Amino acid sequence: MNKKSNETITKYLDKNVIVLFLCVFLASGTALAYRIFTDFPCEQIVMDINSRAYRVGELVKFTDLTEQSESWQWHFGDSSAVSTKREALHVYSKPGKYEVKLKVNNSCETTQTVIIKKKKFVLDPNKIPNLIVPDSVTVGQKLILTDSTAGAYSWEWRFGETANANATTKTAEYTYTDFGLKTITLVVNGDINHMAKQRIRVYAEAIEEKPLERIKPKERELGWDIPYEPEVEAAEENVEKKIPFISESDFKVEILKVSDEKITEKQLEIYFCGSINKSIVVNGKNTTFLVFCQKIRGKNIKIKRLTIFRNEGSNCIENINLEYNRKIL
Repeated sequence: MNKKSNETITKYLDKNVIVLFLCVFLASGTALAYRIFTDFPCEQIVMDINSRAYRVGELVKFTDLTEQSESWQWHFGDSSAVSTKREALHVYSKPGKYEVKLKVNNSCETTQTVIIKKKKFVLDPNKIPNLIVPDSVTVGQKLILTDSTAGAYSWEWRFGETANANATTKTAEYTYTDFGLKTITLVVNGDINHMAKQRIRVYAEAIEEKPLERIKPKERELGWDIPYEPEVEAAEENVEKKIPFISESDFKVEILKVSDEKITEKQLEIYFCGSINKSIVVNGKNTTFLVFCQKIRGKNIKIKRLTIFRNEGSNCIENINLEYNRKIL
């Protein structure tokens, strides 16, 4: 091979090497530029979740805050359809814990947990039965109540003395056996969320005092009559048993203890010679001491005036005249 042929081959090879180098350079630059403009670190994905309550039936807003994101795939964790918007709205139908996954630009993913609570119960006043109850009754007095709820087909009455239902009819009858403050409840159509409640004061049955009848001893039948000697009984009756004396100021304190439920009216029975159902005058009205004590139990009261009328021989309280009012807290 001559020298001229060698020079031609060398020039041809030099051109091919340069072209190949340029092609490789352009391909690498293009790939690098594509990577720079299309790729970004996956740790930069920012998912924002916002809701007013995070409860069943409430709207939850999902937003992608990632820079340079162009496509999105939202998986809400409840087998619902995938959303492909940057800002997605979703409503969950059941409470629970959901794993929400966001895929950005078909390459990077991030996951966040959402806890959805039960739907908040809202009381509907129109569904509560209109329960009309008197302020008070007396032990042994029959109480009759009737429901007037429109569309009612079942009833469950409780009068506050037993755990079980006392009646399951539209009209209920009940007689209390114990005094005190009771709570009457009514459930209509099995809807316990809209139960009606009313309180009623049950007073003890007033006990009518009857005078004791003197029973004469039977005359012995021994062939002659033994005369009855009333003067002996009269002498015994005139011997009155004295009870402890209590001043009006001290008796005020005892009444306030009854009001504060520190003692019961039974503990004051000794000052009435064993009968706390005696008539008294309260704020100008006739009542009994027993009923008065039941009325003030658990109440914060102030006694303005108290006058005691007692038997001078026995110190037994025969009557009381008092004025009181309730304290305003």
